This record gives sequence, structure tokens and C-alpha cells, in this order.
Amino acid sequence: MSIEGELVVRIETASGRVSRASAQADRPRVANRLFAGRAADEAPVLAGTLFAICGRSQAHRSRGRQAAGGGAAAVTGWPRATRIARRTVQEHAWRLLVDWPRLAGLAPQVEALAGGRKALAPLLDAGEDTADAAPRREASAWAREAILGMAPADFLRIDSVEALQGWLAREETPVATLVARLLAADPSLGASDVELLPYGDDRWVARALAPAIDADAQFDAAPQWQGRPRETGALARTGGHPLVADAIARWGRGAGARVVARLVDLAAALEAAGGRHGAIALGEGSAIAWVETARGLLVHRVTLEGGRIGAYRIVAPTEWNFHPDGAFARGAVGMAAADAAALERGVRWLVSSLDPCVAVRYEAGHA
Repeated sequence: MSIEGELVVRIETASGRVSRASAQADRPRVANRLFAGRAADEAPVLAGTLFAICGRSQAHRSRGRQAAGGGAAAVTGWPRATRIARRTVQEHAWRLLVDWPRLAGLAPQVEALAGGRKALAPLLDAGEDTADAAPRREASAWAREAILGMAPADFLRIDSVEALQGWLAREETPVATLVARLLAADPSLGASDVELLPYGDDRWVARALAPAIDADAQFDAAPQWQGRPRETGALARTGGHPLVADAIARWGRGAGARVVARLVDLAAALEAAGGRHGAIALGEGSAIAWVETARGLLVHRVTLEGGRIGAYRIVAPTEWNFHPDGAFARGAVGMAAADAAALERGVRWLVSSLDPCVAVRYEAGHA
């Protein structure tokens, strides 16, 4: 099995509807075994090498050992935050321009994605003292042409589903065509009652999440907040935006609202100074670090013993969203379609809207 593993999605049907759904991230929990006993300075290199799919974000968060070893209150930096935000843009663009068009039977916009990668490259590779506005303008110009049809700041002023429909009617970008098709089909697809993970108060990660991780040996496999599974990702980050809030009110927390949230999150990441991240020392030789990735909250929890890593745990977004009783499992139940192939397409859309960071294997049966 690879270090990333795969997400095994299973559904059972009865009378043409999903009666039971589960998703298991079938990957080894190796972080502690691989990191424990290593020199603290090895953590960023190991994280970036071992976790190839989310390598940069993993490497950023593994720098929490700096807080554990040096007693720093927080580890931040404008260039690093900028790289995180632009990495979020790149991940969102991949879904909007390539992955989701393929799911919808549309032509993937590979050239547009390549243009985005070129425009974002100076921001992804920025040095620690770089704060040049020119690359930001170039990235925004690319997003306007390839995705939004307008400046990111103007898109963020869209404050209702009705206003979004106006955008869909005016714009002729392939992404607008894609979104119009998705919302016309079933914007409530896979809506669940799973609440969103808190966003906006970084200190809660240290005050409450760190103790929860420490108290539960299985937390990194099936994380919960206040005794319940939660959803993380673009929907959790943008749930307070008027457009996203209206989409949730109309369609629930499902695929349609997540598509809208993805657009808002992309525009916000282009406009913001950077992505939220940090690392906080919790005592001598103890720290927690986090970053809001495109997929959601990624947390690294580390303790040091004698200058070496004593324990290391990683809580990834996939484990939140594909919790045994989480957004996927609860949202899939009750889904129906005319035939097995259509049902599988719907389930795959639901899975993709929650954006797992591993490959997906789909299994279906009858109850």
C-alpha cells in the first residue's frame, strides 16, 4: 500500500435508493512511527517527501516543531501565507477546469489550467522577503479570464443565488457553463445535516483541538468536535459569505453549495494577503500547527523529547469529511437515480465535492 493509500467508498442500495454509505481512508497511520525518534529538524523534509499529494501543506505544518523546540508563540510569515493562498487557488482551479468538467462530460480546460500554473508560479516560489504586487495582478487577470469572467473582488460582491444566476447568464467562461449545468441538475445533491468546523478563531485549535487529539488515540482516524463529526473545507471557510449562506439556506450543505463555496474561496484567496496558518507552543517540547488547505483544516500535533520527536500525529481534512458518520456518509443516504450508472455518477459527484486527498475506489452492492 502506498503512503497515501486510497479512499474506499461503499454504498448499499434498496429500492433504487442508497440505504447505507461509508467511506474509509484505507491508508496506514504511519506518521508517528515514521517521525518518532527523528531529529526535530527532519520533520519538514520528511512530511514533504512522504505525503506527495499534499506535500507542500504537510511540510508547512511540520514546522510546528519550531514552536515546540523554540518556545515561539506562533510561526507565521507573509510569503508563506501567500504561497498557501495561491496553492489553494491552484487546487480549486484544478477541480473547476479539469476534474469537474470530466465528471460532467465536458471538455477539460487544460490550457487554462496551464496558464494558471504559470501565473501562480512566482507566488508559489516567492522568497521570504518577496511581496511584489505584479504577480498578484497577473494571477487575478488569469482568474478573471479563465474562471470568473470578472475581477475576484467583483465576484465577491455577488451576495445571493439570484445574483449568481445573473452571473451565469452573463458570463461565457467554461467554468460558468459547468456551474450552470451542475446547479440545474440537483444543487441539493448529497446535502447533510453535519455542521461545519469552526473557522476564523485560530486559537481554538490550541485551546480545544489539541486536548481532544491528545485524549483520543483514534482522533486522527475519525475526528470529532464537541462529540460530533464536522465538515471542513471551502464551505466551512466561506459559510459566512452572503452568497454561500444563501446557497446553504436554499440547498443545504451539499454539492451545490460546495461548488459555490469553491468559487468564493478561490476569489477570496486571490484577494487575501494569505492563507490562514500558524503554530503555537503548548509548553516545553509541545506544539500544534495548522493550515487551511484547499481541502480544509490540516493539523500536526508534535511533542519533543530531548531534541527528538517523541510523538507526531496528523489530522487531515479527508478524515473530517469522510468520517464514518460524517458529511459523505450522511449525505449519500437517500440518494436515488434511474439506474446504477446514474447513481454512481451522483455518488462520485458527492465525493468530489468533498475533495478527498487520496485516490477513490468505488464499491456498490444491494442491501
